[in-house]
Amino acid sequence: MKRIVLLALTVVLVALPLRAEAHHRPTSYCSSTGDICQSTTKVNGIRRLRIILFAKYFDRYRLCVRAPDGSRECHVFEIRASGSHFGSSVRWGLNFPHKGPGPYTVSWWTGGNLVGRVLGFHKRAAA
Repeated sequence: MKRIVLLALTVVLVALPLRAEAHHRPTSYCSSTGDICQSTTKVNGIRRLRIILFAKYFDRYRLCVRAPDGSRECHVFEIRASGSHFGSSVRWGLNFPHKGPGPYTVSWWTGGNLVGRVLGFHKRAAA
């Protein structure tokens, strides 16, 4: 009986890491004051890397994506007025290389300082 329980527990523990997204960075963040919000979510099937600001704290920022293979690519984008806020929405697929399935890490920078939080997303293997 002990072997059956131990075997069942082992199967459960081995299966847990298969949910890789649960072990990766969050896909969205908003500061406690609401001054800044960021996300790496899909909108209508398109992966968008977004930053929304309450005020125009800076004009440009550097957006960096680290791929599953460890390579890192960065590009500079502008902050623009968007209704009563300011922000930017970047299409990942048009601006950064696809480096296969796995975890991608996304960070926003201005003046050499990290803006908000480091986020991420998971690209699944093609079926």
